[in-house]
Amino acid sequence: MSFIMPAGAIRKQQIVHAFLDAGAVSPDTAKTTKEAGVFEGLGVKFAQLVDRGVLVSCENEKYYVDESKL
Repeated sequence: MSFIMPAGAIRKQQIVHAFLDAGAVSPDTAKTTKEAGVFEGLGVKFAQLVDRGVLVSCENEKYYVDESKL
Protein backbone atom coordinates (compact mmCIF):
# COMPACT_ATOMS: atom_id res chain seq x y z
CA MET A 1 0.00 0.00 0.00
CA SER A 2 1.42 3.37 -0.93
CA PHE A 3 0.80 6.71 0.67
CA ILE A 4 0.20 9.75 -1.50
CA MET A 5 0.90 13.09 0.16
CA PRO A 6 -1.55 15.87 -0.74
CA ALA A 7 -0.13 18.67 -2.88
CA GLY A 8 -0.77 21.25 -0.15
CA ALA A 9 1.32 19.31 2.34
CA ILE A 10 4.11 19.02 -0.20
CA ARG A 11 4.04 22.78 -0.78
CA LYS A 12 4.24 23.44 2.97
CA GLN A 13 7.24 21.12 3.22
CA GLN A 14 8.92 22.92 0.33
CA ILE A 15 8.46 26.28 2.03
CA VAL A 16 9.75 25.03 5.40
CA HIS A 17 12.75 23.30 3.83
CA ALA A 18 13.64 26.43 1.86
CA PHE A 19 13.86 28.42 5.09
CA LEU A 20 15.75 25.63 6.86
CA ASP A 21 18.21 25.32 3.97
CA ALA A 22 18.75 29.09 4.15
CA GLY A 23 19.58 28.74 7.85
CA ALA A 24 16.52 30.69 9.07
CA VAL A 25 16.09 29.07 12.47
CA SER A 26 16.10 32.04 14.86
CA PRO A 27 15.28 35.75 14.90
CA ASP A 28 18.96 36.49 14.25
CA THR A 29 19.08 34.27 11.17
CA ALA A 30 15.60 35.08 9.80
CA LYS A 31 15.34 35.50 6.03
CA THR A 32 12.99 37.17 3.60
CA THR A 33 11.08 34.91 1.23
CA LYS A 34 13.42 36.02 -1.53
CA GLU A 35 16.51 35.20 0.53
CA ALA A 36 15.06 31.76 1.30
CA GLY A 37 14.28 31.16 -2.37
CA VAL A 38 10.52 31.06 -1.89
CA PHE A 39 9.05 33.07 -4.72
CA GLU A 40 5.82 31.48 -5.90
CA GLY A 41 2.61 30.24 -4.44
CA LEU A 42 2.98 31.66 -0.96
CA GLY A 43 -0.71 32.35 -0.49
CA VAL A 44 -2.76 30.08 1.74
CA LYS A 45 -0.06 27.51 2.53
CA PHE A 46 2.41 30.17 3.62
CA ALA A 47 -0.26 31.85 5.76
CA GLN A 48 -1.15 28.51 7.36
CA LEU A 49 2.48 27.97 8.36
CA VAL A 50 2.59 31.44 9.92
CA ASP A 51 -0.77 30.92 11.68
CA ARG A 52 0.45 27.61 13.15
CA GLY A 53 3.67 29.25 14.35
CA VAL A 54 5.90 27.09 12.18
CA LEU A 55 7.12 30.22 10.41
CA VAL A 56 7.64 33.15 12.76
CA SER A 57 7.47 36.69 11.41
CA CYS A 58 10.20 39.17 12.32
CA GLU A 59 11.07 42.72 11.34
CA ASN A 60 11.62 43.68 7.71
CA GLU A 61 9.37 40.91 6.34
CA LYS A 62 11.74 38.20 7.52
CA TYR A 63 10.74 34.78 8.83
CA TYR A 64 12.35 31.85 10.58
CA VAL A 65 11.31 28.26 11.29
CA ASP A 66 10.36 27.43 14.87
CA GLU A 67 11.72 23.89 14.83
CA SER A 68 9.75 22.98 17.97
CA LYS A 69 6.57 23.29 15.86
CA LEU A 70 7.65 20.78 13.24
